[in-house]
Amino acid sequence: MSEHLTLSAESRTPNQPKGHQLRKSGRVPGVYYNANRDVKYVSFDRFELNRLLRKEMAVLDLTIGGQKLPCVIREVQRHPVFGDIIHVDLFGVDLTKSVRVHVPVHAVGVPYGVKLQGGVLDIVIYEVEIECLPDAMPAHIDLDVNELKVGDALRIEDIKLDGITVLGDPHAVVLHVSGKKAEEGVPAAAEAASAEPEVIREKKPAAE
Repeated sequence: MSEHLTLSAESRTPNQPKGHQLRKSGRVPGVYYNANRDVKYVSFDRFELNRLLRKEMAVLDLTIGGQKLPCVIREVQRHPVFGDIIHVDLFGVDLTKSVRVHVPVHAVGVPYGVKLQGGVLDIVIYEVEIECLPDAMPAHIDLDVNELKVGDALRIEDIKLDGITVLGDPHAVVLHVSGKKAEEGVPAAAEAASAEPEVIREKKPAAE
C-alpha cells in the first residue's frame, strides 16, 4: 500500500462562523461523510489545502481530533469568478471494500493518424467510472494513442487495468481519430497547401 497524503482539519459547527467569515480568517469550510452516514463538519488551512490539491493523489488521510480517516475528495467548489476554493466535500472509504468512482482519462502521445494522415483526435468521454479497492484507485487513466490511425477508436472495453474494473457500456467510444474535413467554402487543394500544423482538439462536454 502506498503512503497516503495527509490533510489536517479542525472541527467546526455548521454555519458557525459563516462560510465567508471562515474564509476571511484563512480557512476553508468542508464536510466529511461516509457510507455509514457519519458526518463531520470541518475546516482546512487554505494554503495547506491549495498545496495538497496541486499534487496527484487518489486516497488521502484526513486527520482530525487525533483520528486518521482515509477518504477521497468528492467535490471541490470554487468561486465562479476568482477561482478560490470555497468548500470541499470528502467521502470516507473503507480500505478493505471496493468503491466506485469517476476518474479522468488522459490521451498520451500523438496518433499516427494525426501525424501522418492529417486526422484529428476527438475525445468523446473525459472520465470513466471504475470499481476497485481504494488503494488501487488511480488519480487518472493514461491511454496510449500513438498507434491509432484514421478510423481507429479506443472503447471502454479496451481499457485494461490490474485490479480495476471499468464500468459502463463496453462498446462506448472513449476517443477516436477522424479524417480531417475541409472547411465549408475552402477548396481541398488550398487546405492541403496550408503550412499550419495539425492541432489535436477535444470536444467540450455539452453545457448543463
